[in-house]
Amino acid sequence: MERITISRDDDLYEAFADIAQTPDGTLVVTYRESLRHGPQPFSRVVVRRSHDEGRTWEPKHTVVERTEEQQRDGEGVLNCSRLMCAADGTLYLAVDLLYKPEVEPEPGMILLFRSADAGATWQGPQETGITSGIVPSIKQLTDGDLLIGVTRILFPTGRRTDMQEQQQVYRSRDLGATWEGPAEVPHPATPSANGLPWRLNEGDFAELDDGTVVCYMREDAETLSGWKSLSHDGGRSWSVPVRAQMNACLGRPSVGRLRSGEIAITYRYGAGVSHSLALHVETPAEAARTAPVDRERWADDFHQARTAFLDNDRAVCPDSGYSGWVQLASGDLYVVNYVTDDAPRAQIRGYLVSRSDWYLYPEGDIWWYHPRDNGAYIETARAHAQAQYRRVRQRPGGRVPTAK
Repeated sequence: MERITISRDDDLYEAFADIAQTPDGTLVVTYRESLRHGPQPFSRVVVRRSHDEGRTWEPKHTVVERTEEQQRDGEGVLNCSRLMCAADGTLYLAVDLLYKPEVEPEPGMILLFRSADAGATWQGPQETGITSGIVPSIKQLTDGDLLIGVTRILFPTGRRTDMQEQQQVYRSRDLGATWEGPAEVPHPATPSANGLPWRLNEGDFAELDDGTVVCYMREDAETLSGWKSLSHDGGRSWSVPVRAQMNACLGRPSVGRLRSGEIAITYRYGAGVSHSLALHVETPAEAARTAPVDRERWADDFHQARTAFLDNDRAVCPDSGYSGWVQLASGDLYVVNYVTDDAPRAQIRGYLVSRSDWYLYPEGDIWWYHPRDNGAYIETARAHAQAQYRRVRQRPGGRVPTAK
């Protein structure tokens, strides 16, 4: 794995990174500048471009900003930016502009910007009319519809200890001109392990071959795992969430499909005060799973997923883990992340990750079956590896088209 500094300015707090790839191979990264984790005393959303697969980056370009004077005068603050490349090559940049620090019940407005020239210039902002939530995600489905996910925050008793969060999804059938919704992801069917109100939030999406859309979410009440919910009608309604195999998901998931069809997710792995950048990959079958593993068929029904750590924030006061990723023509992943680590304020890093950095089997199935024959351990393991290759080669269809 190769680690690359995309941007480090010790006079700025550079945070909440995301990335998109245009059809000509240009990489475009976005992040927010301020002086601390929150968007104070000013806030700027910037982009940078790379034409050599992320090894070098052009100077930054400011897409939208709020100066200290504007923020003091009540013109809002800029929170998080997300990027998406549509099927026609248009880049969409979603930003939540917040007016109310208490973020309830309508904290601000989700803004959209568009670029038709691989991020060189931008048009906007367009006000989407989405005012109910923060931290947007944006995806395009295979039918051309767009989904935006936001987090609704509520304080039903007025006390922060009773804070609730709920994932909402808006849908557009006209490339973002108008938006329908929200559709709400329901709370889990059982109480949280510690009795606190559920806080599923900051969800992002992947669409499976049969049209099922999976929304993966972080969770901040139990802090034990990420969760997922399925939609079989293009995001109009959502199933009761179940646990995902994403341990300690305490930072915005960045979700997409690899060319193999597997689902990849980068997120902040939070353990106490520690922050790590995790990569979780699972098969479509695992993504669609809503039932527990069949203990009678444990070996065959084991979770088809792998998780790896890409970075650890070594700072005394760590802050990191809002990330994004794309898959390069080589098959490698280019991951972007914000991290404090050895900087006085947050910086933006890139990671060039090959499959062999996290898994020593080819693209496709994520399979595990430990050899049981102690007398022929090596031969049995080799046979399992060969069976894996055969399954991958025999899988029908070609590579999955993906904007990632």
